[in-house]
Amino acid sequence: MTTPSNEPRAIKPFLTPLPIKGVRKEVVSHFKVQYTFGDFILNSTRVLFHKEKQISVSPKELGVLILLLESAGELVTKDRIIDEVWSGANVAEESLTRCIYVLRRILQEGKHNRYIDTVYGKGYRFSLPVTRITPAERLVTAAVNRTVAIFPFTMGNGYLDALSLHDALVDDMSDYASCGLHILPSSLTMNCRTVESMLALIEKIRPDYYLAGHELILANQPSLRIEFIRAHDHYVLHREGITLTTALTHGCIKNQLNPLILKYIPGLKAERSQTATPECKPNAAACLQEGRNAFLEYTPESLTKALGLFQGCLQQMPDDADLYCHLAECYFALGKMGMMGLEPAMKACGNMVDQVLARQPEHPLALAMGGVLHGLNAEFSQAAELFRQALTTAKENPLVNYYYAVHLFIVGEVARALHFARLADQLQPGMIASLALILWLEYCQGNASAALKVTDRQSGAAVEHPVLMSMNAVILCGEGRPSCALKLVDRLQPGDKPEGIIYLNTLYTRLFAQSTVVDADRVAQIIEQSAHKMHSALLPVILQCHGLNEAKKWYDHLANSSSPCLRFWRHDPRVKSLNTATGAVATS
Repeated sequence: MTTPSNEPRAIKPFLTPLPIKGVRKEVVSHFKVQYTFGDFILNSTRVLFHKEKQISVSPKELGVLILLLESAGELVTKDRIIDEVWSGANVAEESLTRCIYVLRRILQEGKHNRYIDTVYGKGYRFSLPVTRITPAERLVTAAVNRTVAIFPFTMGNGYLDALSLHDALVDDMSDYASCGLHILPSSLTMNCRTVESMLALIEKIRPDYYLAGHELILANQPSLRIEFIRAHDHYVLHREGITLTTALTHGCIKNQLNPLILKYIPGLKAERSQTATPECKPNAAACLQEGRNAFLEYTPESLTKALGLFQGCLQQMPDDADLYCHLAECYFALGKMGMMGLEPAMKACGNMVDQVLARQPEHPLALAMGGVLHGLNAEFSQAAELFRQALTTAKENPLVNYYYAVHLFIVGEVARALHFARLADQLQPGMIASLALILWLEYCQGNASAALKVTDRQSGAAVEHPVLMSMNAVILCGEGRPSCALKLVDRLQPGDKPEGIIYLNTLYTRLFAQSTVVDADRVAQIIEQSAHKMHSALLPVILQCHGLNEAKKWYDHLANSSSPCLRFWRHDPRVKSLNTATGAVATS
């Protein structure tokens, strides 16, 4: 807990970690490593900071926190925690429970702000992404300043001029010097067009980070793949794709990249140089509209782009409730589509919804999204009340009806969900999110032919939409038409990462139609990933590749851990046999 006496102060660093009484040395040996997570930093002298405020942590709580951070995303059993933190002493389990309770208070956990997940009967898992800074890196990051090299992007189709974009990015990021961020001048980096020249400059000047990018095709569209990389070990901190269109501007790319780059550099001051020239309001409005258009495209790449654009608008529109709603929708869609972990995505969505309701308590879309989040947490009475308010004031709002349909699907009222999804489509025809939901609801009700007709009735972008195409491929497999399904997925490019709904639908289709050894190996690799973003979406893939027993084990694991992800997938006809066997656990 913080107290008035715990204000930040200069602390003389210790040369070696001090012992923690009663805690095994190996538990604290990792204190040569600094951890950052959320707004917290646990530094190498065992001092925890939250937004630059020092927080007091007792030795036992500190030992437990270190153990959870070292195993972030993985289950740490109760026995292991007691053995390592209490040095194997014969202590009651209540001591650990009390310790976790105190840690939750220290980390300021709330309903939509979770750090430590309880895996009932087994142990605990730290759910938030953790950045570990090694000793070699800390020699660089201990200073106030950070240095970034921005290299010219490799582009070939004429959507943007690489050198002018490079100069614009260097110019814009240079305004962050007062935050402790320094950008290498474009005169040094503008001629680094090859890997060899980039590595030579990194070796000579030794920046802390570098930004690089190249053009490629993603989901049948020309895109710019951008990577933000830690220089000393070439570790990719963040990568994303930006769809290239004739409407894309330098300003939009800057607005998308700047918040992400700053997010992955620990220790920067909060203030940007007052001499920086802010984007004018019309540009912010145009960026907001471009973000909304990207969201409505509803592909993994367009949703990522929309999120970046909306984040870039925050500086100019910090009190705009609709902007926070747009951000909430992006997080929700990215989590549901498997491009972000569902739980952190829902947490971020909840934070945005709270921002909206703090400004406009009766905002119908925020109320509806809050209702979905409560439903995912099995808080059904709260969800019902929020939807009552939202539908009373905005029953003609297509998005309110869409999120109500999502909620009804989550709680198992599939027929009613289909009614409201169709209503959303009538109110805003052609909205991809509604079409995808209608298609899936028809399929889950056993109406495969009706599901396949959803896209047949459409025209334009919906016919070739990668999400809808991948879903149709899955349905065609179930209808005994694997050759048609293969033709669909052959037109898709699910990306180079084993994640996301398009990738998993494509993988399932190939397994169903071909059962190749290569795809089976990919499934084995995916299952081994402890922090996979779509736990429940793996069920049909595991069932197809490894059979009922292995899929049942995976299902039981998710059901016993009360995974909210399971609520999205337990109605899938492909896994009905699993749902029937353990449905009582899954719906509790």
